[in-house]
Amino acid sequence: MKLQKRPHGLRTAAERQVWSMFRQLSTAALVVLVALGRLSLATAQESNQAGKPKQITNSIGMKLTLVPSGQFLMGSGESAEAAAAFFNRTYGGNLKADNFKNEHPQHLVRITKPFYLGTCHVTRGQFRQFVADTGYKTDAEKGANPGAHGLDIDKKEFGYIANYSWRNPGFEQTDEHPVICVSWNDAVAFCKWLSGKEGKTYRLPTEAEWEYACRAGTTTRYNSGDDPETLAKTGNVADAMAKAKFPSLSGIKAGDGYAFTSPVGSFQPNAFGLYDMHGSAWQWCADWYDAEYYAVSPADDPTGPDSGSGRVHRGGSWFTGPADARSAGRSPATPDHRGNGTGFRVAMTQ
Repeated sequence: MKLQKRPHGLRTAAERQVWSMFRQLSTAALVVLVALGRLSLATAQESNQAGKPKQITNSIGMKLTLVPSGQFLMGSGESAEAAAAFFNRTYGGNLKADNFKNEHPQHLVRITKPFYLGTCHVTRGQFRQFVADTGYKTDAEKGANPGAHGLDIDKKEFGYIANYSWRNPGFEQTDEHPVICVSWNDAVAFCKWLSGKEGKTYRLPTEAEWEYACRAGTTTRYNSGDDPETLAKTGNVADAMAKAKFPSLSGIKAGDGYAFTSPVGSFQPNAFGLYDMHGSAWQWCADWYDAEYYAVSPADDPTGPDSGSGRVHRGGSWFTGPADARSAGRSPATPDHRGNGTGFRVAMTQ
């Protein structure tokens, strides 16, 4: 069964509702096929990536991993109400079902071509090469309102800190840590520079590519399973160590060894060989954000709505709880937003 692309001209609420119902019914039929074993959630099409190395290293020392073409169910397979109830019951807090509704309806997505994705986040050292080569000033370093959002390390509260930037995120980092306090605009500028330097197309991954790569064939909350405590081995989220420093944080009970960001590649990779898809730093995606986009998304290589006010970022960070770090979790921020929990990784197509 092939999901139909959204017809042009669906403007009224009634038309959108009818189309959404059709998509949900089509996806339900596909789920049945999956259960019958007639369709794989992530079928790597070897003929499409024959001859491509599984990992490459570019001129700035960045490793990129080949992500095969395939298909998967995008979005949450858990109802918004069930997700909110689970995390409130397990970790406390006051999450609402509305916090999770943008992950529905779950729908089939096909990634029709293989692509390379950064094996890890872009590091401070790699970003430093970009700045040294171009003299670039980040959004946190220019304009009438310099600084970055995030967790104020001294005050132990969230706010806007005027002297925070990728050079000074409020805590010590080495060049092997993910670069943070960078906006979507900064990430796109980095990709443009790297494309020119390498003679290849570097860009931010689409939201669909990101989730497909994060899941790596899994259908659970995380690529490590449904239990948030497994994140202690696969991702750097708010944990016992972070909570000891910042009691207001809500995190997993286990300790992952880091209170702040961790050097890239410190945890176990997923089945595609990608590190830190959960936690350490939010990861910018190319797409504009629309909470209702899933109801009208095309099946093949969706790229998000044509316009919006916020861009998507995924994966959670060192100070966010396990709900934010889920494979299906999605959140918007303005393109000039920067925070000491926000970074990025790049995609590359030849």
